[in-house]
Amino acid sequence: MKIFILWMSLFLLNMTFLNIQDEYNRAERQYIKLKYIAEEAAAAATQYHDSIAYSNGSMVFNQSEGIKAAEYVIRKGLNLDNNFIPMPGSYWIDKVTYNIQFFDDSNSSYPILYNHSSGYFSMAIGDPSVVITIMVGKPRYSIVTPPRLFRTAAHEWKER
Repeated sequence: MKIFILWMSLFLLNMTFLNIQDEYNRAERQYIKLKYIAEEAAAAATQYHDSIAYSNGSMVFNQSEGIKAAEYVIRKGLNLDNNFIPMPGSYWIDKVTYNIQFFDDSNSSYPILYNHSSGYFSMAIGDPSVVITIMVGKPRYSIVTPPRLFRTAAHEWKER
């Protein structure tokens, strides 16, 4: 009987450890995916510029089209509906919000030292850039509920 109780306790301990490890691995994959989506959304927003200003030698982003492109990437990448609420089967449960900042020739003079409001991200901006922050909230599958999670990415427009 002692062997059976010992075996069962070790089995339950092992199952608990495997469950925690699986949750950690799932969260890590989702954070990497969130990083990729933030980078792609920033890159998508930089692809739209004002062609008249560009022909005059200055780089000015078309902010309305850039925001639409970034929203599309965020919605498709995170499995969200049009109101940025996670659809069934999504890893996240809270409404996703984002903040996009455009630095171009119409509103900036370079170089700029950009400091993110969280204090975790700073960057020297030397070219027209788009900085995006995606706040995702809490994950659906988690034993420990982390604070509100976010990912910040930037994309610089560099002519070659």
